[in-house]
Amino acid sequence: MSSLLAHVAAGLTLYFCRTGPQPRPHISMSLPVLLAIAPDFDYFGIWFFHLRYEQRFTHSLLFCLLLSSTVWLLAKRCWPRCKAMPGFWILSLAACSHLLLDMAVGRALPLLWPLLKTEFYFPLAFLPGASHTGIISYAFWRNLLIEACMLLPVLMAVMMLIRRKPLRAHLPEILLVMSMWSGLGFCLNTGLLL
Repeated sequence: MSSLLAHVAAGLTLYFCRTGPQPRPHISMSLPVLLAIAPDFDYFGIWFFHLRYEQRFTHSLLFCLLLSSTVWLLAKRCWPRCKAMPGFWILSLAACSHLLLDMAVGRALPLLWPLLKTEFYFPLAFLPGASHTGIISYAFWRNLLIEACMLLPVLMAVMMLIRRKPLRAHLPEILLVMSMWSGLGFCLNTGLLL
């Protein structure tokens, strides 16, 4: 599982990728963030009710698309004249970004549930998984830092591309920061630095 920070960052990135003027923060900012972490809401059933799932259906494309469609329809009905409200595609991508980030840590997911019970995965993990050793542990903070080093520059570059910011003017700085952060993340991941 990817960390909560990564899912929140992906949701916020998608919110700020919207075209048009960026209004001040609004309740609509929370919608992509909540959808980006929503597939992990099944942990409440695991933690509090000791439920065991054969496959976590909340980590399927069907669940993400149904949930984002429902949220979009409710948001359109509750705030019909709100210009800050993200569109259907932003909300759908926010929910599906959770699946992509969880697969980036090497986790197998039932993406096509209920059509197929097969779990899909990337053969190579790009990010370290979230450490379940507690918030005080070294592994938790190391993995969180590696994740931030790898994801934040990429998310910023994506946001600049979509918002049509002058990427060429800032390309040397972006490449320098990305290489520095990636190098730091690699060193932390392999234990070269610590």
